Amino acid sequence: MPDIISKLSCLQWNELIAKHFFNEERAGKEVLLYVNEPLIEKLGTPFGVGMLDFINALNAGPEWATRQGFCQKAVQALEVWRSKDLSYPPYIAYLACFVLAAGTEGDFAPHAYYPRLNKLLGRAEDAGGLPSFDRMIELWDDLEKWSKEDQHEQLGRFEARIRGSWWKVGLPLSQTIISEDERRHLPNIFDEAGLDPVDSPAPEVIIRILRKYGEDVLEKRTRQLLTSEKKDDLVLKNALINVVLDELEEWDGTVLEDLEQDATETARRRTHAGLRICLAFDTFARTVKCYVRFKTGKTFPEDGLNFTRRGDSNIWSCNESCQGWSTLLKNSDTKPAVKLDGASLDWVEGVQLNDADHHWRAKLRGATTRLFLSGKHDGFSEWIEKQRLERGMEFYVAAYGKDIETVMNWGRDGCQELQEESVTGLPAGWKLFHGKNALKPCPSIDALSVSSSARLLLRGGIKTGMGNTYLAFAPPDIVIDNGQGNEAVTVNKAKAKRFDGGIPVWCIPAKMPVGQPLHVEVASGEYTLKRMLRLEEPHLPLSFDKTPRRDSAGNFCKTEMQKGKVSGAIVNTGSNGSFPPYPKRLPLHLSSRITFVGSRPGQFARWPSEELPRAWKPVWAIARMSRKISEAVFCGNMGQAADNQNPGIPLEDRKAVREWKEIVYYNRKVIDEPVIPQIRDMWRKYVKAAQNV
Repeated sequence: MPDIISKLSCLQWNELIAKHFFNEERAGKEVLLYVNEPLIEKLGTPFGVGMLDFINALNAGPEWATRQGFCQKAVQALEVWRSKDLSYPPYIAYLACFVLAAGTEGDFAPHAYYPRLNKLLGRAEDAGGLPSFDRMIELWDDLEKWSKEDQHEQLGRFEARIRGSWWKVGLPLSQTIISEDERRHLPNIFDEAGLDPVDSPAPEVIIRILRKYGEDVLEKRTRQLLTSEKKDDLVLKNALINVVLDELEEWDGTVLEDLEQDATETARRRTHAGLRICLAFDTFARTVKCYVRFKTGKTFPEDGLNFTRRGDSNIWSCNESCQGWSTLLKNSDTKPAVKLDGASLDWVEGVQLNDADHHWRAKLRGATTRLFLSGKHDGFSEWIEKQRLERGMEFYVAAYGKDIETVMNWGRDGCQELQEESVTGLPAGWKLFHGKNALKPCPSIDALSVSSSARLLLRGGIKTGMGNTYLAFAPPDIVIDNGQGNEAVTVNKAKAKRFDGGIPVWCIPAKMPVGQPLHVEVASGEYTLKRMLRLEEPHLPLSFDKTPRRDSAGNFCKTEMQKGKVSGAIVNTGSNGSFPPYPKRLPLHLSSRITFVGSRPGQFARWPSEELPRAWKPVWAIARMSRKISEAVFCGNMGQAADNQNPGIPLEDRKAVREWKEIVYYNRKVIDEPVIPQIRDMWRKYVKAAQNV
């Protein structure tokens, strides 16, 4: 049988698929190789090819492959690729094919994988498994290593998960837990459910939320997984929940709303934040004061936020406090400013505040039970509202109506201790309870959930990019979400120290190696969790081409074609026109007495006794730093600095020229020269020219 030639090579298909899944937008997020026929057709359309060309290219294999079998060619792609100059592992296309087979249509039994794969590859459906298919696990493991250790999660984080006992086919099946389209619609589910990205609910609650609000968004296959009680589906269900929780925590609260068609993208893009009630106790007076703040992953506007609400003429303002937390909302129009009284809000129905200028919305979820945990770890003295319980922690619960009796009944055996607090200051009809060490959830109240699963998170620290790399002097904290309290936490087998106060947070041990993978491991009697990170010393890259950029609205730029980008102090206006002279304003801040000197002998102005020049542009600002010392500061334009220009032709006014000479030449010994060599050479040219005029 003659060889069938593909239009695109195996490596070309591989790069198309790899770039689609592994890119800067996925940095720090889990990558699922969810591949179906529409995706292959979409990637191949610009080249006039599709599924047939894709399969033919894989059958041909990479150019260095010499073996005949399909899986043998995949193994050869793995064995030597690190010695070649490749941007991506060359076997990703083969893994994509294995995932693609899981969705192949036909008259197959529900769990029949090999017949689907054989049909996709043009083999007899009853031909059985492919030779060397058991070695494909090596490819999945290497992809995880590449994404985490080689790329530091800067292009995404791949997890090699096996579905149940089917270890050979479980890996490709595990990639199908949620499609890209479903993933894109998750923010709409989060918004409709009123979820807070920085205060996620328990995993069991997430399942109920996805079932309720995902009916029109999630595919039938995903909905079936959420309702499945099969043992083999448990691993995938937990993986799906973790992906959704990761997406929730990465969500900055932005939702693209469906407004009128002629609305601009900025007008349609809104940022949502969840308001939190904060309790401040006066133990002697037996009173509690209720305040309001929120936390967001979105950058705060520089001028702060100003919220209004229906039926309220006040404007409630806030700025960023720390780590994404807002200051307490207050009315700044009053003197002194009055903090928003949280007890005046409707806790049962909820409240919505809006900032129309910045397109922000802050919402207090309606609820008849509210949970409060200590704000000490966040740097606050108040007790801050949370959406779920933590084991081994002290807490307060505020309940209303029928929930009061429910909470009291749960407190008898659901936690170590629960007692009613006799305080004033809550809204009418609400009662407050103080509890310790929740042991089990209260089934009918989501806020009183105690999850059966734990998660390992990295919080805080200063990242050097968008992956898992942090500055060595500012590493992240290790957080065990819903831990048992008896965990042993190690980093490269060195014991991590737990913070005081009973909170489930550990700090990374001192003197950890820099520039190497750090393996974080959490072990308890019931589970083992692992994560990887990397520390590096501060440094300036030779090029800033790959640094993340934001647009004028503060959002990350998705393409290089976007105009008006900023990355740190580097600003790209997107204009091809010349830049204005630098600086736009004269450096009047340097001293209370400055002599400005122009490019032509005779041009000078002694400020403030003389007006600033209008007919000519200063090149030097000679600032009086003390009675005997001045400093020469360049204030011309970039062209003058780049060309290292000499002074121009002297003015005809001889008196002015003599004074210019006195300023520049005769006073040279009491004027500190510029530090930058190029600018210093230019100053010396002016001194020499002044000597000779």
